[in-house]
Amino acid sequence: MPREKIEIDWKRFESYCAMQCTLREIADYFNCSQMTIQRKVKEHYKCRFVDIFKRKRQKGLMSLRANLFELSKKQGNVLIFCAKNWLGMSDKQEVEHSQKEGRPWVIEVKDNETKKITEDIIKGKRT
Repeated sequence: MPREKIEIDWKRFESYCAMQCTLREIADYFNCSQMTIQRKVKEHYKCRFVDIFKRKRQKGLMSLRANLFELSKKQGNVLIFCAKNWLGMSDKQEVEHSQKEGRPWVIEVKDNETKKITEDIIKGKRT
């Protein structure tokens, strides 16, 4: 008795790739094995699953980016997320400490144990 032929809805397949679904998730949806999806993709698109997945997922990433961009106009926390992740901004402040004329700071340690630890750190023996 022959196996039931698996039909793939290619529009739905592409939308799942855009949503970053895994090969396993796609196969589970179509009620078949991962190997069947890979074989069907090769027959339909004339390329490997991984190649078509990379191409189709770009549409999903673009859609996600567009939605985040629109949402950032209304919600400050989304704007902050986008600024940090897309523009490399951060909340931390960098403060530089120096004396006049760029001379190094001199730190005097009077306790012997602390002095030994400090010397080890300077020599790279401790962190």
